[in-house]
Amino acid sequence: MNRKITPPASVNELIEDIRLLPGVGRKTATRYAYWLINQEQSYLTKLAKEIHKIKTLVRQCKICYNTAEGDICSICNNELRNTGSICVVEYAEDILQIERTEIYNGRYHVLGGVIDPLKASQPEDLHITELLHRVTNEQIQDIIIATSPTAQGDRTAQYIRQQLKEFKCNISSLGRGLANGTLLEYVDQDTLIAAFKNRR
Repeated sequence: MNRKITPPASVNELIEDIRLLPGVGRKTATRYAYWLINQEQSYLTKLAKEIHKIKTLVRQCKICYNTAEGDICSICNNELRNTGSICVVEYAEDILQIERTEIYNGRYHVLGGVIDPLKASQPEDLHITELLHRVTNEQIQDIIIATSPTAQGDRTAQYIRQQLKEFKCNISSLGRGLANGTLLEYVDQDTLIAAFKNRR
């Protein structure tokens, strides 16, 4: 006799929605769903408002494509940052990881992904043209390509280097203190600091 027990339909819908989060499987999504069920209504209401707020307030910086609550992000707005240096990253969350190290004081450029033919992600899908525009119009002396040490990240870095070869600026990549296949957002601070110091 089939005694398989399934969650109520509303709970199952919540589980399936949570599963859309990166790296979350059904088991973890189920745990999160039941945890939410046991929370006070005041917390759930606050959480729902916060989620709604990020879709109405948060946007991409018009200069570097970092997350911002206005047209320009706090880093591009900071006059104390080195305007002659750009660190190129895959995603906005990579900026948070680098900022925690306190080793870099320049500005950033968010690509919005990597070149990945398997996922039909091509150079034109990324903010590479916008990067070239910045290098052309801003007085950039130093470009750090901080893509993750994955096959896709390396392919993207190589493509960017080719596009920048006509420009008279120093181009470097993070040192290989980073293990191959590691996403930048999961790298510990000491390893990331070493990678910045050992740029090549």
